[in-house]
Amino acid sequence: MLDSFRKASKSWFAKGLLGLLILSFGAWGIGDFISSGGGQTPAITVGDTAIGTGALREDLNREVSALRDQLGQDITTEQAIQFGFLDRAIGRMVTQATQIETARDWGMVVPDAVVARTIKADPNFAAEDGRFDRQLFERLLAANRLTESQFAEQVRRSLLQTALSAPAADAAHAPEGLVEDFDRHRNEARAGEVVSLSIADAPAPSETPDEATLEQLYQDNLETFTAPEYRAVTAIVLTLAQARPLVAVSDEAIREAYDARSHEFSAPETRTVDQVVAEDEQTAQAVVDAVRAGRTLTDAAAEAGAPAPVAMGEVTPDTLPQDQSRAVFSVPEGQVSDPVESAFGWHVFHVRAITPEATRPLEAVRDEIRAALVDEQAGEALYDLSVDLDDALGGGATLEEAAQALDLPLLTLEAVDRQGRGPDGTPVPDLPEAPAFLDTAFSSQPGEQTLMRETGTGYFVLRVDDVIPPAPRPLEDVRARVEALWVDQRKAEATRARAEAIRDAAGEGRTFAGAAETVGATVEALPAVRRDGRAVEDGQTPPPEDLARPLFTMNEGGIRIVDSGDVIHVLHLIEIDRAAGGTAETLAQTEQVLRESIADDLFVQFTDALSRAQGVEINRAVIESAFID
Repeated sequence: MLDSFRKASKSWFAKGLLGLLILSFGAWGIGDFISSGGGQTPAITVGDTAIGTGALREDLNREVSALRDQLGQDITTEQAIQFGFLDRAIGRMVTQATQIETARDWGMVVPDAVVARTIKADPNFAAEDGRFDRQLFERLLAANRLTESQFAEQVRRSLLQTALSAPAADAAHAPEGLVEDFDRHRNEARAGEVVSLSIADAPAPSETPDEATLEQLYQDNLETFTAPEYRAVTAIVLTLAQARPLVAVSDEAIREAYDARSHEFSAPETRTVDQVVAEDEQTAQAVVDAVRAGRTLTDAAAEAGAPAPVAMGEVTPDTLPQDQSRAVFSVPEGQVSDPVESAFGWHVFHVRAITPEATRPLEAVRDEIRAALVDEQAGEALYDLSVDLDDALGGGATLEEAAQALDLPLLTLEAVDRQGRGPDGTPVPDLPEAPAFLDTAFSSQPGEQTLMRETGTGYFVLRVDDVIPPAPRPLEDVRARVEALWVDQRKAEATRARAEAIRDAAGEGRTFAGAAETVGATVEALPAVRRDGRAVEDGQTPPPEDLARPLFTMNEGGIRIVDSGDVIHVLHLIEIDRAAGGTAETLAQTEQVLRESIADDLFVQFTDALSRAQGVEINRAVIESAFID
C-alpha cells in the first residue's frame, strides 16, 4: 500500500515550484505542519511525526489550485480525489516526513548561508543581467502564496532531500548491453502508407429499414435510447447579485475611499524620451555637449561615433531603474541628461515632451467607487443573508416559507439530469454553475432538505422533491435517432467492405496503390516515425498515434485495417529501419533515460526502507472522514 502511495507521488519528486518546491510544509518545526488541531487523531504517523488532516488538505488544495491554473477550468476537490490526487498527497507527505525524521536522526543540517546561496543562484530569480532580482523573487513567491521564510525552509528541506537521495540516485547504472539493446529498440524507425476512408463520405443506403429491423436495433441499443435519471429540485440560491441591493454606500464613504485611493485615479507624469547608449563616458559626454550646443541628438550621436538614438516612447518614473528615472525626470523639456552608467553602457536621455500628472475628479469616478464599495461589502451582506436563511430553516421553516419571509427567489427545477440538462436534452436555465449543486442534488434522498452549502460564489440549500429513474424512451420518441443509427451502421459496413477489398487486392499481388485504385481511393505516404512517436526527419509532423502505434506491431510489408471511429484506415508497413540509433548522441540519451528510470526505482526502494525504519501508519478512517463524504 505504501509503495503505491510512493509511486503516486514519485513522478512529482523534484518537480515543484521553480524546481525547488518539492515540499509543501510551511516551516521546519514538526508542530508547524503536522498538527491540524490539538488532540485530534493524526491522519498519518511517521516515526515521532504526526500529520493531521489539515496539513494533508493544505497540500492537496495547493496541487488542485495549480491544476486549475494549468487547465484553465474548475476542478473540484472531489474530482481531484477521484483522479488520485489525494493518494499523491499522502505519498508526498509520507516521503517528506520520513526524510525529515531521518535527517534529524542522522544529525543532518543545511546552514542558512547555503540556503541563501542556492536561492540567489536560481536562474528563475535572475534579472536580465543575470544577477539576483529581489523584486522578481518576491513577486514569484506572492504568486505561489508563499512567504520568504516558508520558501527558505522548503529549499532547506529540498537540499536535505537531495543529500539523502543522491547516494541512491548516483548508484543507478545502466549496463552497456542494456543501453545498446534499448537504444536500438527505442530508435527503431518505421515508414508506411495509408488509405483513409471516411464513413461519412460513404453513400447512404438505397433501401429503408422495415419496422422489425428498427425494433430489433432499438432493443439491441436500448441503453443508448434510455433517458438518464432526472430529479425535481427546489432550492434557494444566494449570490452576490442578490446581496448587492442590500448594501448602502454613503457619499461620505465614497469621499473617504476617493481620498484613500487617490493614487488609483491619478495618472503619473510621463515623458517622451529618446536615448543614446554609448560604450564609454567620454563618448556619451560628447553627445551631451553637442546637443547642448544646438546639435540634434541624431547628429550629435553620429559626430561622437555613438549608436543612433532609440525612441523609448512614453515612460513613467516606475518604468526605469532608479538612477535613470532620476536623470530623465530632472531634465527640462527639450533638454538632455548628463550621462548615466548601467550594465549596458552610458545612457544619454533626451526629453522630447512632458505630460504633467493628472487626477480624475471625484465626480468623474463616483459611480466607479460606489460599485467597488458595493462589491467589497456585498460579500459580508451575502454572509449575513445566509445566516438569516439558516436561522429561518433551523427554526422549522420550509424552503418556500423561508423564501417568502426573506423575499428571496425560489428556484424550481422540474427535471434535471447530472449534466444539467432537461428531458429535451438542452441545458436547464437558471441552474447554478457550481458543480456542488448537482452533486448535492444527486446525492441527497428524496424529501431531504440539505444543510446550507457554500460555493465559490455564494450559498445554496435544496430539497429533492422527486426522483425520476432511468427509463427507455419509447421507440416513437426516438425513431429518427434509431433510423440514423441504422444508416450509420450501413455506411460503416460499406466503408469496411471497401477497406477489406483493398487489403484483399493487395494480398493477391497488386501494389498497395493499385489495390486502392480498385475502390477509387488514394494512398497517402506516412512520415517515418520512431517508436516514441517522434518523426525521423526534423520538421516533419509524425503520423497520429492511432496509426503510428500499429506500425510497430506489424511485419514489414504487412497490411492492417485500423478503425478510428469516423474513419477506417488501411495501413501498409513499407519499411523497418533497425539500424537507427547506435550513435554517440542516441546512446547517451538512452543511457540517461535508463539511469533516470533506475534512479527513480532506487529512490522509491530507498525511501521505503527509511519509512519502514521510521514506522509509518496511514489512518484511512480519519482521512476518509475528512475528505470523503
